[in-house]
Amino acid sequence: MSKTWSEIADIRPGIWQENNRRWATPQHYTCSYMAMFPPQLPHYFITRFTDIGDIVLDPFSGRGTTPLQAMSQGRIGIGNDLNDLAYCLTKGKIGNPNLEEVSKRLGDLQKNYRREDWMRSSGKMQPIPNKIRMIYHRETLRQLMYLRKELDWKNDDVDSFLAMVLMGAMHGSSSGFLSVSMPNTFSMGWRYVKKYIHENNLKPPNRNVFEILKERCNRFLKMGTLPAQGIAIHGDVRNLDENKKISHGSVKMIFSSPPYLKVIKYGLYNWIRLWWLIGDHRSIDKKLDDAHSLSNYKLFMKDVFETMLPLLDPERGIACWVIGDVNDMNLAKTIWDDVGATIQANDSEGNVTGYKLLGIVEDTIDDNEKVTRIWNAEKDKSGKATPVDRILIMCHENANVDSILGNEKMHWEPILN
Repeated sequence: MSKTWSEIADIRPGIWQENNRRWATPQHYTCSYMAMFPPQLPHYFITRFTDIGDIVLDPFSGRGTTPLQAMSQGRIGIGNDLNDLAYCLTKGKIGNPNLEEVSKRLGDLQKNYRREDWMRSSGKMQPIPNKIRMIYHRETLRQLMYLRKELDWKNDDVDSFLAMVLMGAMHGSSSGFLSVSMPNTFSMGWRYVKKYIHENNLKPPNRNVFEILKERCNRFLKMGTLPAQGIAIHGDVRNLDENKKISHGSVKMIFSSPPYLKVIKYGLYNWIRLWWLIGDHRSIDKKLDDAHSLSNYKLFMKDVFETMLPLLDPERGIACWVIGDVNDMNLAKTIWDDVGATIQANDSEGNVTGYKLLGIVEDTIDDNEKVTRIWNAEKDKSGKATPVDRILIMCHENANVDSILGNEKMHWEPILN
């Protein structure tokens, strides 16, 4: 028997590591993405710190995990990302169409597809790079090119859902994917893929895009639509405070993972999907520019924190930043000490304010279901950090801390300034 929305929302918070890998709403599992965190993690904090109807924002939404999870728990989920692929995935999930709408649209697309119109001689087939041709059968490519022309994924909720599902089907190792058998669901370098195809004597399979999309849509929408709505934004996080879709002081929770302090080529590692979306991946790596030095990363996070401050509810808003250790550095603590603690910016009412540290939580739960390690600049001078994720938790410096932490759903040991 399938789970209901209420059963998902009522799973005990705080035990995200114990939840089954496929525990959450099926839409979470439509497409892989670099540096994604599991839905159990935002679920825990959404349950702990927000109520039904609250706004939950992820300014670096990636594949849309936070806003989707917020919507599945009856909150309003808002996701922003500068990466076209991330925007496509987030928008597809937030669009929240029902299976009847999606099935009708997909059926119409399949009925209107004319193979002869997409033969090379027809003029509709644009030049396709050889590195793409080695991955897909020519019949599959014709259908992909047709859908590329027909799906208005930036403006239509149903089409955005179909594009999002298609991104997850673009390549993989089983018959449920469209490509030649690939080592994993991330885009390996094309030279590696070419060598892999040659060494394993692989031939692109003739896969019907419409049928694979139909099977996937049935699977991902089997629980129906989500109980709440959301908003997808395509833009630079540093401009969010000027976006009219988010009112100042309206965000009850920010839950996000900023770009990694190391080289993650979000474009290169998704060059196949980005070929279908925008034609090429190189522009993504140029505009994301994630290869920050520590000093530049701090400047970037300063801009981010200043931008988020007026959006956050000054009384009960809370910001949770998932930040991974780098080598032997507790980066979350470094960002708080050198950036978060120094912020002075205008709040939603124009008053100069800053942040208060509530805690830095390691992504580990002990046998007593409580947070096991919380750092504070005055208490932890060791600098010895393990390579784990930590959640930096902050609020407005004049926020009502008792109302934020008064929820008894979890044993919580905050560190206050």
